[in-house]
Amino acid sequence: MKKAILSAVFLSGIFTVATAQTQPGESVISANAGFSLVGALFSLADIDADVKSSAPPAVQLNYDYAINELFSLGGGLSYQRFKLAYTDYGDDMEDFDVQLSRFNVALRGLFHYGAQEQVDMYSGIRLGLSNWSADVGTSNPDFEPPKGNGISVAPQLILFGIRGYLTDGLGINAELAVGGPHFFAIGLSYRI
Repeated sequence: MKKAILSAVFLSGIFTVATAQTQPGESVISANAGFSLVGALFSLADIDADVKSSAPPAVQLNYDYAINELFSLGGGLSYQRFKLAYTDYGDDMEDFDVQLSRFNVALRGLFHYGAQEQVDMYSGIRLGLSNWSADVGTSNPDFEPPKGNGISVAPQLILFGIRGYLTDGLGINAELAVGGPHFFAIGLSYRI
């Protein structure tokens, strides 16, 4: 009996929390800076005096359209550039640099929960494609550096996202996710 009562209280709490304040037809545009695992790994390369690394946050733009109070669909764009510069590398003491960039285009599906007017909490999935580009530069005039690019599937699980609105339209947001293009992002949102 005690388990049945606790189960009923738990389920009613879930349904109460699941009445999100997202309105059908509402649109949200977000601009974010995202921190990625690839960027963190590139930053670790800076521990050698002969290696300099640069991995600024991913720049992102997302659009979400609420199809009902609980679900929204949208899309996202993301761009990030990474760079490693080696000085006095190898026996010939050559200088060279490697630049990678990633451009990601994706669709997003979000489940919204939370019952507060000024706070929108969500989880979801982002499915997209990433186009990777690589460029190698060197101080050796006899070396023809390779260039390359490739497209890869880029799924992302959005574990938790939150938007807090400062006004009826303008808000701040944060996301915690697994997969590219970021594991943590923070930015501004505008609700239309």
